Amino acid sequence: MTDDLKARVREATATADEPTQLEPSDDLATQDPALKWLERRRTYIAHALPKHIDEGHFIEAALTSMGKLRNCHTDTIYTALMACARFGLAPDGVRAAIVPFGKTATFVPMYQGLIDVMHRSGKVASIRVDFIREQDVWDYTPTAPSPGDFFHKPRVELPKDQRGDVILAYAYAWMSGGGRSQVILLNRQDAIEIRDLYSKAYAHHESKGTRDSAWHTNFDQQWAKSAIRRLAKLVPTSPEVIDLLRADIDADEGRPTVIRAVAVDTPDATDGTPGDTSEGEQS
Repeated sequence: MTDDLKARVREATATADEPTQLEPSDDLATQDPALKWLERRRTYIAHALPKHIDEGHFIEAALTSMGKLRNCHTDTIYTALMACARFGLAPDGVRAAIVPFGKTATFVPMYQGLIDVMHRSGKVASIRVDFIREQDVWDYTPTAPSPGDFFHKPRVELPKDQRGDVILAYAYAWMSGGGRSQVILLNRQDAIEIRDLYSKAYAHHESKGTRDSAWHTNFDQQWAKSAIRRLAKLVPTSPEVIDLLRADIDADEGRPTVIRAVAVDTPDATDGTPGDTSEGEQS
């Protein structure tokens, strides 16, 4: 699939200097102008990627994500892609996503992306994130010594619909030097309050009736991510983790992520490219 993608990119960029205009399409990522636009910036994106990230997979994920960004300003699309590259998180919907907030493309780290970056700090050996359902066996005694203060046994022998609804999300970490962190538990009402208090992206999509924020499309993932965000404040961390948490706040606020340590000399972001808009709201 990657070889086919590269062939499409080479073909699309054979006349990259010719001005192009996008035709309306439900799948922008398959259109040559989108490939040309991304290829012009590929060197900058590749330079920002950590060595452990496969460039081909990243570019393929970027192309796929661009379909829903056709109305976003191209400078914000580029900034969001560079944020993904900066943190080494492909915009594949698993570790990160790029979502529209009005005409702003926003970088949104997913909970698996937060876990990946926390692992890279070298201070966290492993992170456990899961949900407790109504019929699961579990116990939490915060006054008991760790790790005997928390126990969860999923009823995996039962069909999922018989395990009942999710009642709690939890997260904890084992440290590289041994020992376990505090257990973070959030019930559904906790998650709803976090969403309603802090997510302007959720409020924006509610007011517009689009219901397309991360809280709308994947409530459980946002619930789990809220538990990880609280956990990240309690365990030894790194500057990269702190920056990623700030980027996640930017996403909830609908702001483009501020990128550090990335080349400033970037190509023009408005050269007849995907998502170009010359008027309208800049969110």
